[in-house]
Amino acid sequence: MGLPMWTRDACRRFALGLVLCLVGAVAAEVPTEPILRIEAGAHLSLVTRVSSDSQGRWIVSASEDKTARLWDAASGRLLTVFRPPVGAEGVGALYAAALSPDGRQVALGGNAGFDGRTHSLYLFDRASGRLPPKSTLSGLEAPLTQLAWSKDSQFVAVGLRQSGLRVFQRNLGFVGSDPEYNEAIYGADFAADGRLATCSLDGSVRLYRIDRKGLQRTARKQMPGKPYSVAFSPDGSMLAVGYQDLGRIDVLDAATLSVRHSTASSGEGNLGRVAWNSDGRVLYGAGTARARDRFVVFAFADGGRAAPREITGFSNIVTALAAWRDGVLVGSAEPSWASFDANGSRRLYARQQTADYRDADEKFMLSEDAARVAFPLAPGGSALLFDLAKGDVRPYNPEVKLDPPRQPGWMGGGPSNWKNSSAPKLGSRPLDLRPGEVARSLALSSDKQRFVIGSEWYLRAYTADGNPLWEQRTPAAAWATNVSGDGRWVVAGLGDGTIRWYRMRDGREQLALFVHIDGKRWIIWSPSGYYDTSLEGEDLVGWHLNRGPNVAADFFSVGRFRDRFYRPEIIQSILRTGDEGEAVRATASALAALGVSESDASPAPAAQVSKSQVRPQALAPSAPPPAPASAPPTRGPASVATLLPPVIDLQTDSQLETSASTVPVRFVLRSPSDAPVSELKVRVNDKLVRSLDNRALRSTRGEAHEVQVEVPPLDSQIRLFAANKNGKSEPAVISVRRAAAPVKLPETRFETLYLLIIGVSKYPEEWKLDLAEKDARDFNHHMVRQAGKLYGTAVPRLLINEQASRQNVLDGLRWLRESVGEKDAGVVFMAGHGDRVGAAYYFIPGDPEVLPSRADFKNPQEFENWKQQNAPRRWVPGEEISRTLLGLKGRSAFFIDTCHSGVNARPGQSSTNPDLTKALNEINEERGVLVFASSTGKEYSQEDPAWGNGAFTKAIIEGLRGGADFRKDGLIRPSTLQSYVTDRVIELTKREQRPVIFTVGIDDPIAVKAQ
Repeated sequence: MGLPMWTRDACRRFALGLVLCLVGAVAAEVPTEPILRIEAGAHLSLVTRVSSDSQGRWIVSASEDKTARLWDAASGRLLTVFRPPVGAEGVGALYAAALSPDGRQVALGGNAGFDGRTHSLYLFDRASGRLPPKSTLSGLEAPLTQLAWSKDSQFVAVGLRQSGLRVFQRNLGFVGSDPEYNEAIYGADFAADGRLATCSLDGSVRLYRIDRKGLQRTARKQMPGKPYSVAFSPDGSMLAVGYQDLGRIDVLDAATLSVRHSTASSGEGNLGRVAWNSDGRVLYGAGTARARDRFVVFAFADGGRAAPREITGFSNIVTALAAWRDGVLVGSAEPSWASFDANGSRRLYARQQTADYRDADEKFMLSEDAARVAFPLAPGGSALLFDLAKGDVRPYNPEVKLDPPRQPGWMGGGPSNWKNSSAPKLGSRPLDLRPGEVARSLALSSDKQRFVIGSEWYLRAYTADGNPLWEQRTPAAAWATNVSGDGRWVVAGLGDGTIRWYRMRDGREQLALFVHIDGKRWIIWSPSGYYDTSLEGEDLVGWHLNRGPNVAADFFSVGRFRDRFYRPEIIQSILRTGDEGEAVRATASALAALGVSESDASPAPAAQVSKSQVRPQALAPSAPPPAPASAPPTRGPASVATLLPPVIDLQTDSQLETSASTVPVRFVLRSPSDAPVSELKVRVNDKLVRSLDNRALRSTRGEAHEVQVEVPPLDSQIRLFAANKNGKSEPAVISVRRAAAPVKLPETRFETLYLLIIGVSKYPEEWKLDLAEKDARDFNHHMVRQAGKLYGTAVPRLLINEQASRQNVLDGLRWLRESVGEKDAGVVFMAGHGDRVGAAYYFIPGDPEVLPSRADFKNPQEFENWKQQNAPRRWVPGEEISRTLLGLKGRSAFFIDTCHSGVNARPGQSSTNPDLTKALNEINEERGVLVFASSTGKEYSQEDPAWGNGAFTKAIIEGLRGGADFRKDGLIRPSTLQSYVTDRVIELTKREQRPVIFTVGIDDPIAVKAQ
C-alpha cells in the first residue's frame, strides 16, 4: 500500500519548509570553480522535454546536457540558453521543462542534488532569460521528472522521481501535494477547466482538482501496464495514456477513467509519449516504436480510432511530444527536436551539431604518433583528417598513411563477444564490467601486449592476458577507440562529439578535440583550458561559472580569455611530452630563453585529476555511475574567476514586436570590483550606433541603464557589448520584429567610401613577393570606381611598398577612425607579409630593413628571439588594426592577404608564420566587420603570374566585376561575394587554399557590378 494522504498540519509544515528553502535558508552549496563546457548551439545529449506557449510563438527544449534552450518557433533561431547551476557528473541534468501558456515563465527541473538529498525547481523569465530573485524553490526530496502548467498559467505541477506530486502557484506559493506514489511520475497534464491528471510507473493514473482547500485527488485507476505520459484532449473529455511497456495508447473517459478505445499497436517498441493536435482530431504517439530502422512518430486520426500514419522518423528514440499550434513538437535522443504541422509536414528541425562516432569502426584512424586522426562526422559519412601539427581539418586523403583500430586476431585468440555487449571475454575469461555497462569499441596495441575497451561509461585498459590496467570515466559513450602505433596514446571518439587523447600508461586525459558538424570549425583544448582553434571555433567551448544555488550561471566562451589561454604551442607540446604540466613548464622555459616574462604568457597551473577519475584497478560491484554532462570533464584554473569580463543582464524582452523607430533598451551591468566597465557599444544590424565610456556608465553603476536605440523599419537585431580591462562581455541580443509588413527600403547608399589600401612586395631580397603590390593597385582601381554608384564619393589612401611604412600605416588607420561617419563606409585592404609573435599578429610594413637576412640566424629559434625584440617597434600590431575596424561608426570591411610564404624556407631556415587565427577571431568578436581573408589561419596564399593576381585578389576582382552578381540585379552582396570567392579560390588552387569570410547580419550590397 502507498503512504496515507498528509494531514493538513503536515501540509502546513511542508509548506513552511519550502518557504525556508525558497529564501535560501537551507539551500545547498554549489561548486564555485569554473567548468569547461561545450557549446555547439544545440543540445549535446538527449532532449528530455519539449514545450511551447499556447500561441506557439516559442519552443523550449531541455536536455541531460544541463541546459534548456528557447527557440523562435517561426524561424527556429536559438534565442536563449538557460543555465541553472551544475555540478559533477549528473548533477544539473534537466529532466523536466515547461513553458507557461502565456509565455512568461520557463519551469525547469531535474537532478539538482548538490547536497546529495534535495533538489530544486527553477522558474526562469522567458523574456530576459534571467532567473529572477525568489524564483527558485529548493528542498524538494527527489529529482524532478515532470512539470506541467495549468492552462491559465497560474499553477505548476511538479512530478518527482520519488515522493510523489507537488503543486505550486506561479509565485511558488504552496498549493498541495500527494506523496502516495511508489514510483516516478513522468506524465502530468492540466485540462482547460483546471483538472490535473498524472501517471506513474507504479501503474496508476490519478485525477485532481484545485479548490480553496488546495489539491484534492478525485480518482485513481490502475492501468494494465506502466503509464509514462498523459494528455487531455483540448475539450477535456478524453485522456490519452502512453505506456513504457506497451505498443498502444489507451484513450480514457476523462471523467470516469474508463477506457473508451485504444489505438492500433505499434508493433515493435512502445508509444510512451502522447500528444493531441489543437482540435483533438489527431492523437500522436511515439517512443521506442520502430519501422524500417527508424523510430517513428504515428498520427492517429479520428481521436485515435483510425489506423496509424507515420509522419516522421528519427535515428534514436523519441523522448518527448508536445502540442504545438495545429501540429506537434517532437524531441529525440539523437539529440534533436522538430515541429510538424497538421498535415505532418516538418516545419523546423534543430538537428544535432555534434559528430556521431557510432559505427565509425575502420574509419577511425590514427597516425603513428597520434598527431593525426581521421574520422567520419556521421555513420556512413566520408572521413575528415585533423592534423594537430598543421592545426587543420580537411577531407581525408587515403594517400596519408593512418592505421585503423587493430581488432582481435591474435594467435591463440583475443577479446570476443565485446561489440555492444555487457559480457566481453578473453578466451573463456570474462572481462568484468559494471552492472548495466555495455562495451562499444575495442582496439589492440601494436605490440599486442595491451588492449582497450570503450564502453558506455568507461575506457578500460587490459594486459594481453586480460588483467585490468586502469579504468577512466568518460563523459559519454566511447563509440570509437584506437591506440597509436607508438603505444603512447589511446584516442577515443565519444558520444558528446569529442575526440579525446588518453595516456596509455595511466589513462589520464590530456587533450580533447571538438569538430563541429559543419566540418570547418574546431577547437582542441587541455584539461586546464589552453587551446588551439580554427577561425570561429572559440565559441564552441566556454567556461561555466555557478553563482549560487538560486542564481543562473554565467557562461563565457574561451575567446573571452584569448590572451591567456590561446596557446597552440602548449597544445603541440602536450602531444610530445605526454603531460600537460610538463608542456606548460617546457613552454615557459622556451619563453624565458627568448626573454619573455612568465607574466606575458600567463600559463595557468595544470588541472589536477582526482584519484576517483582514474582507478588503476578492479571493479567492485556497484550501481551504474551517473553519467556526466556531455562536456569536458575537467575544470579550468581558479584564475579564470579573477579575469572575468563584464556581464550584461537584459531587463528588456529579448524579442520585441514594435513599429516604433526608437527602441528603449534596459540592462544592468555586472563587473568585478577591480575591473569596472570601461565601455559599452551598441550595434544595430552589426553597425556601431552608440558607444558609452566609463564616465557615462559610472553614475548608475549597479542600477538599471537605459539607452534609446534607433532601429530601421525592418526586422533588426540590437547587440550590446561591454568591456573592462579583462576583455569583452558576451553579447546581449535583442531581436526587433516589425508588426506591419516590412517597408521596402531603397538600396543602402553610403555618403563616402574611405579606402586604406596597402600592398608591399618590395621586402628585403629574400622576402620579396611577386604580386602583393599589383593586388593592391588592382583592388583600388575597382573600388574607387564605385563612386557615384553605391557610394557618393570615394576617398582612397594607397600605400605601396616604401610608402607603406609603419608610421604611414598607423597614420592611415587613425585617419579612418577620424573620418568614417555613421553614413560612410571604411575599407582596409592589406597584401604583404604577416607574422605571429607569441600569440599576437603583426602586419609587416614596407620600411627598409623591416626584416633581417635569414643568413643572420643559425636556426628558427634565433629568428623568434629577433621577432620578440623587434616586432613591437618595427611592425604594425594586429590589435591596432582590429581596434580601428571595430571602432568605425559606419560600415567596415577588411580584406587581408598576408599569408604568403615568401621564399620557401629549407628545413631549419627561418620563415614568417602567417597564422591569422587569433587576429581574425578578435576582429570577428563583435560580428561588426565584414572580413575577407585569403586563407584559413594556418594556410599559405598562392600566387601565379598566369593569373595576373594572387588567387584571392583575382577572385575578389572577378566577383566585383559581376561573378558574384547571382541575383542578376547588378549588386554585389557579402553573401554572394563570399560564395563566389570561396569557390573560385578553391578551384584555382586545387583546394590547397581556402579563403575565410565573415559576413554580418544584414546582407546590404557592398558594391555595384563593375564594367
